[in-house]
Amino acid sequence: MSLRVLVLGADGFIGGQLVAALTAADWATPIAAGRRPRAASADDSIARLQFDATDQAALAHALQGADAVVNCISGSGATIESSARALLAAAARQPRAPRVVHMSSMAVYGAASGLVSESAPLRGADAYALAKIAAEAHCSRYPQAVVLRPGIVYGPRSRQWTERVGRWLLQRRVGDLGAAGDGCCNLVYVDDVVSAIAQCLRLAGVAGQAFNLAMAQPPSWNDYFVAFARQLGAVPVARIGRRRLKLETRLLAPPLKIAEILLGKARMHSIPLPEPIPPSLLRLWQQDMRLDVARAELLLQLRWTALADGLVQAARWFQAARAPAGPRAQ
Repeated sequence: MSLRVLVLGADGFIGGQLVAALTAADWATPIAAGRRPRAASADDSIARLQFDATDQAALAHALQGADAVVNCISGSGATIESSARALLAAAARQPRAPRVVHMSSMAVYGAASGLVSESAPLRGADAYALAKIAAEAHCSRYPQAVVLRPGIVYGPRSRQWTERVGRWLLQRRVGDLGAAGDGCCNLVYVDDVVSAIAQCLRLAGVAGQAFNLAMAQPPSWNDYFVAFARQLGAVPVARIGRRRLKLETRLLAPPLKIAEILLGKARMHSIPLPEPIPPSLLRLWQQDMRLDVARAELLLQLRWTALADGLVQAARWFQAARAPAGPRAQ
């Protein structure tokens, strides 16, 4: 009998990859849950539900047909925290407590430096990190919860760390950043995250624990940018000086963000704007924090995709996504 797994946020990056992997597995049957209506799919065999993940009653109803649930909900800080609270409350009221795998983030460690294990204090200070910390607090009161704290999740369909970075590399807005890019890039390939989730669903001895997810020997941000640029053919790789980075993050980013918000409110999405590079990214690119992943390797039996292999797949997807559509058949 296959394990019935409710996937919250199934239309997102990690949620979508997870649903595809569970569909192909012989031990699991996914139930894909999202907030928005979904267009008809070629694969109608996947059970799909539509509801607000902050609605405890709707969650309790959805959980009646599930043996486990994976929380991949993203969005605002309020949505992240309230959906986790509703999920754990609904799960606690089930006659048979389902395993809950909750997707957190390395952002919970804030500005930590050096080798950081799962026992490190959670000191994230921005709204996103505080929401993730609050969500983890709800998980701590539910014995069947497992928390995953991935680093920089890249690979096909990653809007942040594949698509956005790829555009910036082609536009020569990032590249070799010198000292500004010497921080540790805690990369983890999306398939490795999906494998970690699967192990958390299947293994009996991991409930109540948290796991960092990242490559065991992560590159610097400069190494990542240069290697990805070469894979995309964005050569010679641009050398971006500190003065230009300050111009991007301090002078250009605020007005670009304001313009982006105003155009969105006016529904003028067709007007192209350069995507702002916020100051928070400049701080991240310099942060000397490396996730300790020894527990994930030992208890979840994980092996990490080599950077070269992951970049090949990321570049193929990025280039295919940018390729113009062919002519329609007459």
